[in-house]
Amino acid sequence: MKITEISINRPTMVVVVFTILGILGLISYSSLNYELLPKFSTSMVTISTVYPVPVLMRFRIL
Repeated sequence: MKITEISINRPTMVVVVFTILGILGLISYSSLNYELLPKFSTSMVTISTVYPVPVLMRFRIL
């Protein structure tokens, strides 16, 4: 309950803490060696669908 009270009463402190954690995460990510990074490849999938013509479009509007 203490964490929620601090978050409600002092929202700027929560923003500062998460900013510091984000900066530390970026610093630690940039300091990783190339061997420690996971190998991944990007793939592309294309899906195309053909919708039938709606019933209302088949009739001629007068």
